[in-house]
Amino acid sequence: MILAGDIGATNARLGGYVDGKRVGLVDLPTGEFPNANALLGAALAKLAERAANTPIDACCLAVAGPVMQVDGDDVARLTNANLVFSRQAVAAAVGTPHGLVVNDMVAVGAAVAKLDASRFETLNEVAAASRPVGAAKGMVAAGTGLGMGVVVDGRCLPSEGGHARIAPVGAFERELVAFTESELADEGGIVAWEHYLSGRGVETLYRAVCAVWGAAAEPIDPAEITRRGLAGDDPVCDTAIRTWVGMLATAAGGLAATALTLGGVYFSGSVALAVAPLLRQAAFRRRFREAAWAADFLSGIPLLLITDTHIGVDGAHVLAQALAQAPGTRGGNSPNAPAPQTREAP
Repeated sequence: MILAGDIGATNARLGGYVDGKRVGLVDLPTGEFPNANALLGAALAKLAERAANTPIDACCLAVAGPVMQVDGDDVARLTNANLVFSRQAVAAAVGTPHGLVVNDMVAVGAAVAKLDASRFETLNEVAAASRPVGAAKGMVAAGTGLGMGVVVDGRCLPSEGGHARIAPVGAFERELVAFTESELADEGGIVAWEHYLSGRGVETLYRAVCAVWGAAAEPIDPAEITRRGLAGDDPVCDTAIRTWVGMLATAAGGLAATALTLGGVYFSGSVALAVAPLLRQAAFRRRFREAAWAADFLSGIPLLLITDTHIGVDGAHVLAQALAQAPGTRGGNSPNAPAPQTREAP
């Protein structure tokens, strides 16, 4: 059996796979566990009920945070939660010599590279000729945080692009950013893409719209802001959600122009799925095309929505399976393992 996990700040999803088929799946609330071992123990206990205590041959955990190399070990700390995952500790906990800890976008990239196109919803129609074989693919995942990555030759180059400074479009968006900069003054005043394009970012953007319009902000959560915005019965929420979607298109277009992702840009994450009706509209595609200067090629890039919330688990399974089958593997350091995506700790 192979154990694969997609560990986010809100949800931890882990699956057991036998002969390439998923035999068990567990969804756990990440915040309820004090440490990684407690979370893994709970997941293994639940999976044992469904997989008859089958020994684990390989394990890959995809973690929503940067992976650092510390004393020969790969260590990942969740960006938006206080949990740390170590490759060596994870392998010991599940009882396998074949352990891997990667950034969550690396797992999504493995899914994008290996899984059938029927798993994704196409948001635009482009000519096949504009999608050359082997072209790079971009990924933008908007959930609790904002993840970005690029897939090249079947391998994922992870990114912390969600932490880059935001690029507002037009006077209204610049006013929104100016307000949020004042809110973040004690943290340096830098407004990154993730400050808006995430779950908590929906609230941040809503407060900014209220401030610019001179409206009173209500104590409502992102789900309610999104519901009201999509319903169109609350002007502030409607503007906040449509601005959120426009900014997502600009962020994705910037990634596509930077990495020349002619193979497509894939969108995933709980917030992206929540606003899917707006992603299907012409305004989203137009904003994407206008994200860069002298970049006519953007109109020919496929835009795809990953509607399966367990795609990261399946991607982690792809990586773990490759690790288990590669000759001479030892943890995550084999030359046959996925492309390096760690960096030395400062």
